Amino acid sequence: MRATSPLALALAALALAGCAAHAPQDDPARMAQLRSSYDQLHKRLEKASASEPLVASAFADHGQLVVAIRSGLIEELAGNVARRYLDRVKLDVSAVKGHSSGELVKQTFLGKVKLGAWSVRVDLGDMVGELRAGTPRVGLRGPDLVDVELPVDVQETEGEATLRFGWESAGLANVVCKDFELTRKIRGRVLAQRHLLSGALRLVNTGERLTATPVFPDRPVRLKLDLTARSWGIVEAALRSQDELAKCGLLLHPADGLLKLKELAASGIDIHLPRSIFRTVSLPAHLQKSVRVNQSSVGLRLTAESLRIETATLWSSVSVEVQGPARP
Repeated sequence: MRATSPLALALAALALAGCAAHAPQDDPARMAQLRSSYDQLHKRLEKASASEPLVASAFADHGQLVVAIRSGLIEELAGNVARRYLDRVKLDVSAVKGHSSGELVKQTFLGKVKLGAWSVRVDLGDMVGELRAGTPRVGLRGPDLVDVELPVDVQETEGEATLRFGWESAGLANVVCKDFELTRKIRGRVLAQRHLLSGALRLVNTGERLTATPVFPDRPVRLKLDLTARSWGIVEAALRSQDELAKCGLLLHPADGLLKLKELAASGIDIHLPRSIFRTVSLPAHLQKSVRVNQSSVGLRLTAESLRIETATLWSSVSVEVQGPARP
């Protein structure tokens, strides 16, 4: 014979209490029988709950209706919610401008002499980055947070871009050579890469349902870029076209300039994920605001009482106020 669980006893006691509340008041024998059954079940429940931590925690809550959800289910739900934020999201990077600059200094018998300054600017045109979310790692952290580590894969894409490379002579070099600026239309690529985003979901008990609000810091995601082989050829040819003494190309060295550009592309550019994708969502469970009793609909007012993460369990409770039967 299987022993009755404390939860089953609790449900039986509540059912009998409901029956007693709606039993005919002119049937004393029936009322006495219900009260006797209720008292016996309640005593068995108190005795059983003393050795059952889950039921004891439920009785410790001030709410009239207590819901306990094991950590495994909450972690699965939180992981699904977090994955939805960043899966198949397209990032318009056309408005992002990549820029860098530096100086060319040469050691001479007079010491270090600044020969000039270079600058490079890249406009990404119609390039778009697409994100794919991987399998998140989640963990409960009291009193109301679920920590999330979400791997995000950036898909490789290609698009139009514009490269502007400039050189400005300085000191003695400005006397013998001229400044120059190059502008070339090229094809750029967002390289396939993986990033790990860390944040949390804050759980809130609204009374009727549980909601999850993302708490992710506004950290930039560094996108690594590259040019197509043909575009690198265009850039190299443009730099070599300035390899003349009058234009100071000899000072800059085309090979060195090309290497610098490749280093800049490999270092990538920072973009910020749009805040609009991080929105509050409701977990797929809620409490009804009415209940059927003896073929009548009774309205309920649900008020949030508590929400806490304790002993690998999410506890949520509400107070219930009966508003009376609904009109036909």
